[in-house]
Formats: sequence, C-alpha cells, structure tokens
Amino acid sequence: MGFGFGQRRGGQLPAELTSFVGRADELAQVRAAFTYARLVTLVGPGGVGKSRTALRAAAGLGERFPDGIWLAELSALRDPELIPATLATVLELPEQPGMAPLDAVVAHLQGRRLLIVLDTCEHLVDACAMLSDILLREAADVCVLATSRQPLDVPGEHCCPVAPLAPDDAVELFAQRAAGVVPGFTAHDGNRGQLLALAHRLDCIPLALELAAVRLRAVSMEELVARLDDRFQVLTGERRTALSRHQTLRTAIDWSHELCTPAERLLWARLSVFAGSFELGAAEQVCGGGELPAGEVLGQLIGLVDKSVVQRLGESGSRYRLLDTLREYGAERLGVVEADGGVALRARHFAYYRDLGRRFEEGFFGAGQPELHRTVRAESADLRAAFEYAYETEGRARDGLHLAARLWPHWRASGALSEGGYWVEKGLGLVPDDCSERAWGLLVRGAFAVWTADLATAVEHMDLARECAARAGDEDVEQFADAYASGLAGLCGDETGLDRLAEVRRRMAERDNLLGLVVMGSEAALLRAVLGDTEGALELCAEGLGLLEGTGERQIYGSTLTTQGLVLWLVGEREAGVAALCRGLEAVSEVDEILVAAVCCHGLAWASARDGRHTRAAWLFGYAENARRLSGDPIGMLPSLLEQQEAARKSARDALGDKQFERWHAVGARLSGRQVLEAVRADADTPG
Repeated sequence: MGFGFGQRRGGQLPAELTSFVGRADELAQVRAAFTYARLVTLVGPGGVGKSRTALRAAAGLGERFPDGIWLAELSALRDPELIPATLATVLELPEQPGMAPLDAVVAHLQGRRLLIVLDTCEHLVDACAMLSDILLREAADVCVLATSRQPLDVPGEHCCPVAPLAPDDAVELFAQRAAGVVPGFTAHDGNRGQLLALAHRLDCIPLALELAAVRLRAVSMEELVARLDDRFQVLTGERRTALSRHQTLRTAIDWSHELCTPAERLLWARLSVFAGSFELGAAEQVCGGGELPAGEVLGQLIGLVDKSVVQRLGESGSRYRLLDTLREYGAERLGVVEADGGVALRARHFAYYRDLGRRFEEGFFGAGQPELHRTVRAESADLRAAFEYAYETEGRARDGLHLAARLWPHWRASGALSEGGYWVEKGLGLVPDDCSERAWGLLVRGAFAVWTADLATAVEHMDLARECAARAGDEDVEQFADAYASGLAGLCGDETGLDRLAEVRRRMAERDNLLGLVVMGSEAALLRAVLGDTEGALELCAEGLGLLEGTGERQIYGSTLTTQGLVLWLVGEREAGVAALCRGLEAVSEVDEILVAAVCCHGLAWASARDGRHTRAAWLFGYAENARRLSGDPIGMLPSLLEQQEAARKSARDALGDKQFERWHAVGARLSGRQVLEAVRADADTPG
C-alpha cells in the first residue's frame, strides 16, 4: 500500500509515488463487481487504504471505459451543494447556458462509457448517494467507484470491504517503508518473527505500519517491537486483542504524536487548518507565531515529513498535505494547544487566501499571470474553506464577497462559473447594503450570465450593479456595468447601444482603466461582429492586442486573438484567421482556459476540413464539442459561422464515412487541452 500521489490536472488518475503492496483479492473483487454492478463502494475504516486500493483498481479498468476514468477527490469539500460543480470541473466540463451543473453533468455523460471515482464520501454521504443514484439512472453507460467509511445505500450498490492487509503483505509494506528510512532494510528469516509480531500488534493497518516504520530512525527493530508491545499491554491489561481497529490506529497515531517534539506537535495541530495541500510559504504565514516563529516552521515541517505525518507532493516536492486521518487528529489537538481554540489561526488562514486573491488581481497584467492561475487552482480546497470562514464569521462577509468577485478570471478559465456564482450569490445574500464589494459582486454575477448566454439575468444584474456602484461611489464598477448594459441593449436591437458602449470605453481610457478597456474591447468586438460590423470588430481587436502586447497577460489576449481569428475567417481572410486562432489557443492554454480553447478548435477544424484533412477536422470537432456546446458560443451567435460549422462537419463526415468520423470524433473528445495544443503545434493529422 502507501499513500503518496503526484499532482495532476482535471480528473486524471495521479501517479503513484510509493509502491503498492498486496490487495490482490480486493482488486479482483472490484473487477468482478463491475461485470454486474455499476456502483461499487470500497468500505473500511480510516487508514486502511481505501483510496489507494480504489485508484489501483480504477487504473486496471481502463479498457472497459473508453471515455476515461475521472477522479473526484472530496475529502476537502465541505459543502454538499458544490458536489455537482466539483464533478463538472473534474470532467473539464464548462458551464452550459441555462443549465444547472448537475443537469450539465448528466447531459455530458449520456452516451459516454466512463468511470467516475468518488474518493472519500463519508462526510458527504447523503449528497454522494443522491449524485450516484442520479448518474446511474440518467447515464446508462457510466459507472461509479466510491470510497467511504460507510455504504452509500443506493439501489444496486455493491460494497467491497477493505480490511487490513494480510500478515505477509503487512510485513512487506513495513519492510518497503522501513527501507526508505534505513537503507538496506529487508525482511528475512532472522527478523520475520519480529515483523509479524509488529504487524499483528498494529492489526495490519497500513497507516499504522507506515507511522511505525519511521521509528526505525531512532530505535532498532527489536526495541521497536518491544516498546510497541509494552504500550499495548498497558492499554489492554495484557489482553492482546482487546483494542478495536479504530483504537489500534488511534493508539499508533497517539504514539507518533508523543514522539514528536513539542514544536512539531504544535505545527501538526496548526496544519489541520488547511483543507487541502499547501505550500511552505502558506504554512509559515498561517502557522507561524507565538511559540512557533515563522522562521522555525520549515524545520518542524521537515521533522513531520520525516515522521510520515506530513507528505510531500509532486515531482518537485513543493507542496505538502496531511492525510485525512492525521488532519482530523490534529484538529482535535488544536483546541488543546491553542488558548483561543484556533480562532486566531483560522483568521490567519483566511487572511492568507484573501491576500492570494489580492495578488491574483494585482498580478493579472504581468508575466506571472499563468503561474497565478495555477496557484489559485491548486488552492481551490482552501479557498472554499476561506469562503466558509468569511460567511460564517461576523464582520467578514464583505471580505469573502470581495475575494469571490476578484477571482472572476479563475472561475472563467477553469470553467467553474457555477461555483464562482455560488460563492458570489452567497456573499450578496449576506451583504445587502450598498458598498463597493456588493457592486463588484453584482457586476461579476452579471458577467457570468453574459458568458453563459443568460441574457435576462445579465441585464438585471448589470442594472443593479450600476445603481449600487453609483450609490457606493465606485466608478470602475459603474463604468463596467454601463458598458455591459449598453452592449446588451445593442444585442437586443437598441441602435444606440454600440454608441453608448463606445462612449463608456472613451471614459475608461481617460481614467487609464486598462482592464475595462481590454475586457470590454474584446466583448465589443464580438458584439460588432454579431451585428455585422466586421471592420469595427477587427479594429477593436487590433486595439486590444496593442494594449496588451508586452504585458505578459494571456487570458484576455488569447480571447481577443480568438475573436479576431473568427472574424477574419468570416470576412474571407482564412490564413490570417487560422494564424490568429493558433496564437489564441497558445495563449489561453497557458492559463488552461478550456472554453476559449474549444472555440479556437472549432475554427481550426473548419480550416482542416477545407484543406481536405478530414481526420484532423473530426478530432478537433470532438475536442471542441466535448468541451462546450454551441448554444451561447460566438459561433452560435454568428449565423455565417454556423454555416461554416455545418459545412465543415458534413465535409469531414462525407469524406470519412460515419464510422470513421465518429471514431476520430471520440478520440478528440477524450483529449486533454494540453494534448490538443501539442497536436496543433505539430500540425499533426492525428493526435499523440
């Protein structure tokens, strides 16, 4: 067994960073169960290895699920309402106009053969049960593999108990982990009796064995077994089987805790405030202070890593995490080691993530923008914890709303507008009075509605944002809302709308509002193209690209290039259009903006069909149409581009035949954005 995984994007299965031991029977049971059941739940106590077993089992099922295996890690999620949006993000499924996240997930999954792994369901068991039930009923070829400390209790569920390891496997696991502590350590005839005794004492629980292996740094194998035996005899009064497995694990963790230094124990408790993985800088800022100065956090963190309490993640080892069981233990200790019960710690945690939002906003126009996007994505679990803290703590709701609103580029790039909208709406409900934070929240909620083609909601929120901003004295929001409202009016047939929008952009220029100019320039360019003014659209694109050139900004730059490429294609400048789309795809891929990347791929598919490269056209269509539907896209709003879409699709299908077209379309639907970008860069006819 073992508990180390590497980082990854989307729902792809993580690489195993430590060896896997045993579980042949459990793996065979899971494989067999999926021949007659579509929901299989691995059930067992904490620390027994459910997650590792599930991931190993899933990895061996790839051939059964041609549309992939997608992992949703739920341990850091606390709000059951966010499960559908979380799954949509895992599936890399952007927002669908007018659809709730659950409806969009179901629509996406229908007709696909894939496996969803729901890892760590016990704290959200009712919501996970409801989700699984809906998926099984609505998506006939989808299967679910869940891990939980209790069954989901869904009709048709097959439960596979995950018991502690077999004695020989427990010995092997301990020996492998011990070899990482004491080079050259092996299990052999001379120590096998001691190893079996130790495994028996620890009930062959993987986490307990891993924690015990670390002790070999300080004591010999003989002394380790003797000390552990003494400890259990004190607890059980010589009755060797008196402790339950839960008590055995708790005792093993207690022992590890007692063998930590006081400073390590304090850091362990404080680290429990992190909902997900964390960087060293976050640990120093959040957990440093008082008896543990920030400058000493690194040394204590290294000690906890050495003791297998904290894990290092990824190839670079730049992030850390506590296993769920050890986080729960640390949280219990927090009330003991902190006089205020952790109140100040949680406030520092929120302050760190509020500052991350500020850095994200201030660094938007710079070469560090892609890295900031990656950082915010990696911190999604703790951002949720920060929102929950803000909305549950008196006097913090405005700060939470501000954080949710200032992260709008992240919500859009990651295709998580539903989650972003959830946090914004929750904040708006708690901040009813006019203020800048409320004005920004209303504006961002309206922009989300624009991007999902919910025009009625967009118009309503832009009007509310404009009025609130005027009363609160926030001219930036007032101008943004006025610009959007003018553009929406133009889209709805008001002939003065475009002129009013141009006037707002002139006022933005007077105030050197670069964000307003480039965002509304890109939106205005698309609007002018929709209304037939392609020359004006290209002028706005050129202006926006000029303003952004050299800044390092990639998200709006890539969106503007994409609009330019579509309009150039529309006016017959096909080669220039393809070049702009390729550059746009390159730019937005740096921030993983899958929505705009999909639009780029539509245009590139048209070019491929025109050039007779029909296989390439088919998989580009597959990727693009898997990522987003046409409704509400720029393509859907431009009738002449819809004609291109239909003509190119027909050309590729006629040339390849239905069977081959569907085959390559399915290949494209399974590609990641990175794989598509690599294939486009290589000008390849087939990906990979």
